Amino acid sequence: MVTGKLSASEIPLDSVEEPALVVLRDYWREAVRGRPCLPSAELRPERFARALEHVAIVERVAVPRRGHRIRLCGADLENKDFGLARGAFLEDARPDWYRDHLVDEIARAIERSRPVCQRVTAEIDNKSFGFTRLMLPLARGTDGCDMLLVASVRPSNQIVAAIRARLPPA
Repeated sequence: MVTGKLSASEIPLDSVEEPALVVLRDYWREAVRGRPCLPSAELRPERFARALEHVAIVERVAVPRRGHRIRLCGADLENKDFGLARGAFLEDARPDWYRDHLVDEIARAIERSRPVCQRVTAEIDNKSFGFTRLMLPLARGTDGCDMLLVASVRPSNQIVAAIRARLPPA
């Protein structure tokens, strides 16, 4: 069993330093042009191609069930062992402490309908690490934010491997 704890604190959007996240932040600022959310139809992934492996698009849905479905998941974020893959629901991610953190932070960011930048601190089996998470609001229609462009740069493949090795079979 993997034990862990995740916590997130908001940091200024301008404090992003990871090159892939800077590209994404700058693209979003230009594309949104003062609106609270970027209409998803206006999303131009080719403009932030350097960041695509670090990006997921998460959509709040009611059908086929209520939850947060992953519409796109970049190679650096995808982790099928944890339940993170295109078409999956965040509510099915594991372990529980990881799922609860993701669902809470994503739901809160969608409700806020503004860009959110966080410093995430993780403690997994008594080892600590941190990373930056960027969440940018998107909208399917005109009813406000119902999707997020979520990005982070994985701090270490060793951390993911350690968690994966301790997960019980699904």
